[in-house]
Amino acid sequence: MMASFRWRFWIRLVVMTVVATLSGAAFVIWHVSPLTTHVLREPPNSSAAVAPIPLPGLAMMPALLDARSAGHRWEIVGGSLLQIGLSRAGVVALERAVAERPGEPRLRLALGEALVLARGGEVTPEAKAHFDAVLAADPNDLIARYYMAHWLLQNGKAKPALVKWVGLMRAVGTDTVWYGRLWDAMPQAAEQAGVSPLALQALCVAGM
Repeated sequence: MMASFRWRFWIRLVVMTVVATLSGAAFVIWHVSPLTTHVLREPPNSSAAVAPIPLPGLAMMPALLDARSAGHRWEIVGGSLLQIGLSRAGVVALERAVAERPGEPRLRLALGEALVLARGGEVTPEAKAHFDAVLAADPNDLIARYYMAHWLLQNGKAKPALVKWVGLMRAVGTDTVWYGRLWDAMPQAAEQAGVSPLALQALCVAGM
């Protein structure tokens, strides 16, 4: 009975937050669309890369009270909070999910991203540790590679960061979300690495 009440509380909390967000609440949330809940509509161009399995989000909220979703409730809550821009709250939920299923790389990936988004884009040591664990399980993971490139750039390694992002651009092709995120990130790395905008364009299309 208590468990059912707790999950009804979580549903009410998330629904109220969605309503407040969509109705233009009087506060501003720094929000970048999370990659861990994004569905890659087309297969990656690279045969070495596999499309990420998206973390469940708002569409899965009705499943919270379903007994069959008992082992996935914290990831559903965490994914939903990420989707509406409440990354700090998402961190708390995803920490619970990882504690329940520590051997699941997808959950560590989502927690790493939530930590980054909660810090306004900074890849913290804790977030990096999660991405390292994911890449140890799958060196070709697209999302972990994306954030590790950010870590490289943050630590003065612009050229290796750019190499990683260009490789991702070739892999994800014309996917709108990935295209936007990569082109938001690459110009700064290119400038620091001494790569001209024209040369950057050429690097991204080569081999596609």
